[in-house]
Amino acid sequence: MDQAEYLRLKRQQESPFAALYEAARQRDADLTADGRRPVLGGLLSKEPVAGVDTIEYEGIKSMLLGLLSPAANAIDAPLAAYQGNIPMEDMSGEAMNLAGMVMGSGLASSGRGLLDYDPNVVNANKADLDPFNYQNVKMDGYLSDTDVGIRDAGENLERTPMSWEDMENKVVLPFYGDRTSGGKYIDSINDVKFDDPVYTEGGVDFLRGKANQQDNAVWASNSNITKRLSDTADAAALKFPDTDIVGLTGSMSPNANDFATMTGDAAGKYIQATGVPRATAAKFDEVMKSADPEFVGVNSPNLSAYLAGTTSPLRKIFMRLADTAPMRSGGFPDMALARYAVTDATQREMPPGMFGLGAARIDTTTPRMFNEPKGNRPVAKVPHSTYNSQIAGEYMGSLPPVPQGLIFRDVYDGMEGQLTKNGQPLTSAHKTHAIKTKVPAQPITPEILGGILDYLSRPQG
Repeated sequence: MDQAEYLRLKRQQESPFAALYEAARQRDADLTADGRRPVLGGLLSKEPVAGVDTIEYEGIKSMLLGLLSPAANAIDAPLAAYQGNIPMEDMSGEAMNLAGMVMGSGLASSGRGLLDYDPNVVNANKADLDPFNYQNVKMDGYLSDTDVGIRDAGENLERTPMSWEDMENKVVLPFYGDRTSGGKYIDSINDVKFDDPVYTEGGVDFLRGKANQQDNAVWASNSNITKRLSDTADAAALKFPDTDIVGLTGSMSPNANDFATMTGDAAGKYIQATGVPRATAAKFDEVMKSADPEFVGVNSPNLSAYLAGTTSPLRKIFMRLADTAPMRSGGFPDMALARYAVTDATQREMPPGMFGLGAARIDTTTPRMFNEPKGNRPVAKVPHSTYNSQIAGEYMGSLPPVPQGLIFRDVYDGMEGQLTKNGQPLTSAHKTHAIKTKVPAQPITPEILGGILDYLSRPQG
């Protein structure tokens, strides 16, 4: 094997896109074997039948693989050059990539060339850059370097510190929520200044915000979730008379923020300032418009208004599609920045499934409140922009967060030794799903309290 051939093989093996390149090649090979050919970047495929093309939908995954090669080359070529893996005779063929002129797609089309890559970032792995998984794919820089311009709106009550000893013999329900902040204004992300601030109204601070002060609301969610919580609280009040029924907030994963209007608003404003290369934007818009024909376009000046006003499922589709390797390598900014910007500062480095940062006594005598109530149901004076219903109660305070498994012992113990359909032990994600589905009313017994206090007595971190 000569030196040039050796370097080409070495480049292929060391490329961060090696596995995805192979997946794209295999997809095309499979279509060829079936007598079909990919079109629209793999979103569709065609088969000539008696002079007429028959069209089949291949799905978003295939489309993303079809996007991969031209988009990824814009990053792969500068990295390969930096690593010394491009033979001299291939340099002319890679000139377009190395010069940052890749047909309007890739980071190179945004004006980034070889000298723009920080070796400290290039050589860092994904976990170094983003240790708390704010993004599905590798970030451009260290999450910890993100500078968020944030102001307090001055409308929240102060957090009241509590001790877990105060919870003994009370009955607790899980208030799973995203980790967004509440009562804040986000003015900027790094060097991008927003014309209008992003107002946050979520997560644990909802218990102390305007809705609590005007409506005694302690939790907001879609009506099917608040009904499940309310029904469980009512049943617990009957089973445990003269006992406080308490909702405890639990932090979900960082990308759970994708449902919230404020996350979409922040992402939209940031993308509007940075822009997305034309070719990548065209492919992205094509997929989004298949989900929502009213999508305004990723480079539209109305993007942030669309993302703030659309449905939560469509907002999630947008964020998750942008957070894919082909879109990122095609020039999309890091979605982690928007998620991080709207995150409550006290939860930025908190693992998922930690409970207790917010505690509220649920009022089982007061019916749920609705943004647009039917019949004689109460109306929410302070409606939530993401969710349509609220539960009433009284804010109690803030506890030191502990893992969910120490609190909801009845659910955890009931799954002890169970296996998945594939014969594998249940993971924490399976147990989280069970807690969300069952919505347990868990008494804080002396035994459970002892386990919590033992955990808190050990060094953390």
